[in-house]
Formats: sequence, structure tokens, C-alpha cells
Amino acid sequence: MISVIVIGKNEGARLDRCMESIHASLGILSHEIIYVDSRSTDDSVSRAKAHGARCFILCAEKTTAGLGRCVGTQEAKGEYLLFLDGDMQLHRGFCEKAMMAMAQRGYDGCTGIRKDIYMKNGEVVGENKNYFGCKAERIAPEFGGALFIKKDALEKAGGWSPDTIACEEAELHARLKAHKLRIAELPVNMIIHTDAVREDRGILGVAFSRRRLGEGQALRCAMAQGQANAYIHHENEKFLLYTIDWMCVILIAFLGVWGLLGALFFQMAQLGSFMAKRRLRAFISQKLFFFAFPAGLLTYRVRSRAYEAA
Repeated sequence: MISVIVIGKNEGARLDRCMESIHASLGILSHEIIYVDSRSTDDSVSRAKAHGARCFILCAEKTTAGLGRCVGTQEAKGEYLLFLDGDMQLHRGFCEKAMMAMAQRGYDGCTGIRKDIYMKNGEVVGENKNYFGCKAERIAPEFGGALFIKKDALEKAGGWSPDTIACEEAELHARLKAHKLRIAELPVNMIIHTDAVREDRGILGVAFSRRRLGEGQALRCAMAQGQANAYIHHENEKFLLYTIDWMCVILIAFLGVWGLLGALFFQMAQLGSFMAKRRLRAFISQKLFFFAFPAGLLTYRVRSRAYEAA
């Protein structure tokens, strides 16, 4: 049986579309739907119940996506788990193709092509037809919140981490790889993700966003589980550059002007390398990571695991 675990908060009509897509996609396949709600103030729980979902509400005031998925995993009865967010719609046929690939090639889980639609004030303002750039079947270099996986494989890796506010997918992916569990990325349509465009938050808002802090918190979660090496290896490019940045700080502190010149040389070499690969945004992202990573570590805290049936 497939247990479809949907997490959400104040999803409104998006949750109806999500639930309808699950029923349409899975059809006669044996499945159940579990909806885990992060204390919505709208009628999300009622909407989920109307579609036959078993519903649970997190008790923590401030929740995380990983916490919702942990609760869903605990309540799941199926041997296969499909994780979705309330703003996603599942494509028909994906689960059948995923299970076939898992049976034939021994994968422990699968993801597929994710299409993002960007909305602002109720209007479509853009789209990305293939968010992760999947063009051929491969071992997934990364994945988002949409994941189809064997329950025993997820449990072997330790499950979702409930304590990081973002980047919980990267932290889980690191542990899956450390346990030699294989998640395939299939060139098959999996989900449509409707994403609200965020308003301009300014430089500080971007640098210390939940996503940036989440990278530090994801490492802290890995440390708490004794899996820090797995996460560092998984994110090795960022950590290598992070180390180089700290070396630059030390050079400036001890060598003054000469250290500053040396630091500028290293930074320009980095910038040239990224620009040659047409990855200027990745260079900027890494610089923000340098500032937000320690803040992420410091703001880590253990979340309440309590929840109740709705």
C-alpha cells in the first residue's frame, strides 16, 4: 500500500487540488492519505477530511516541514511513502513508473520532474518547467519535498529531521547516501508546484532568511544524530568555499594589508571560476551561506514532537 503524506498550513483551495490529483493519479492502487497540519487558521483540515484523509495537527507553536513529515511517517500504514506539500499536484502514472523502476533496478526511492508555477496576487508571473533539470534517469543529486520512498529505507536512514526550519531535504539526502540508499530521479512528470512569489525583503532579509538559516540548522541536526560527516560530504562544495572564506578572514587579521590583498586574490579566483561555469548566483549564494551559517547553528532548537488527531 502507498501512504501519501501531505503537509500544509492555510492551503485553502490548493489543498483541494492536491487531494484531487492524488485520487486521480493513484486510482485503483491501494493507498491512504494522511494530512498533517501546522496549526492552520483556515479550513484546511476540513477540506482534507472531505477528501478522505486521516488528519493530524501539530501541537508546537512553531512547526517545521520535517516535523510534519515525521508525524506522517509514524502514522503511515503503507510500505511505500509518498511525501507531498499541500501546494503540489501529483501527475498520473508517476507512482506506477516509480515502483517499476524500484523493482527492476533496486532503487530505494524515486523523484521525478517538478514544474514550478509562480503566483503573485492571484496571477501567474512565471514558471520553471523542470526545476531540477532532470533529462535522463540518474541517481538524484538532490530532491525537494516531493519524494516517493520505501518506508523501511527511510527508517534505516533515521527518517526526516524535525528540528531544522529549512533544508531538511538536503540533510535527509546526506543520511540516505551515507547508508548507501539510492534515490533515483526519473525523467517522468511527478508534480506541479504552485509557489507564491515573495515580496522584496532587502539584503538582510535575504541573507538571514529561513532558507539560509536552515543550512546551518540542517548541519546541527546531522550533528545531533552523529551524521555530521555525511552532511558535510554531501554539501562539500559549500563547506570547502566556507573554509576558504574563513582563511581569508584569518589572513586579513594577521597580515593586515597583505592579508587583504591575498583574500581579494582568493575571492576573485572563486568569482572567476563560478562565472566560467555560468554560476554567478551560486557564488552569491555561497557568500550568504558564509554569514548565515553560524546564525543557523545558534538558532537551532529541538521542536515538540506532540500532535493530535483531528
